[in-house]
Amino acid sequence: MELIVRAAAIELTLEQRELLNQVSNSWTSNQAHVERARIILLSAERKTNYQIGIDLGVSAHCASKWRERWRAKAAELSAAEAEEEKSAYRKRVLELLDDAPRAGCPEKFTAEQICQILSVACEAPEESEHPLSHWSLSSLIAEVVRRGIVESISRSQIHVFLKSCGYQTAQGEDVDTHTDRG
Repeated sequence: MELIVRAAAIELTLEQRELLNQVSNSWTSNQAHVERARIILLSAERKTNYQIGIDLGVSAHCASKWRERWRAKAAELSAAEAEEEKSAYRKRVLELLDDAPRAGCPEKFTAEQICQILSVACEAPEESEHPLSHWSLSSLIAEVVRRGIVESISRSQIHVFLKSCGYQTAQGEDVDTHTDRG
């Protein structure tokens, strides 16, 4: 005898149904949002997670996860629907369809610290009383630590920050922040 577990029912308001249909039928929607909107819509049609999985080519676990995420926020969404403008409400629904924040190591450097590091890199070393024509990675690290911007930073990390802004390294180590980059 096989035990069939009924998935929790989802009730959608007319506006929620319309919004999810717009997302699921849009050519410009994020494809993850399209899939998740379809899962919610099929959940509201009382389909099982297994049936949704077959219909959309996803696992029953995936269907269950998005059904439960929607159910957990249903009351909050209904209240927001009555209070918020349509564009703000749409944004809230799309945020619900986004990936959850991933676990992992938090960012080590703030955006402000990165900007300050890049600002120092744009200065002439002579302004900081360094007898150099251009910053080396080592001298730049020493300067940002001396100024208290960061407690420490690796050569590879500072190189990543500089490279992301288009700075070129000279001979694999030195960063010349005074060359014309075009």
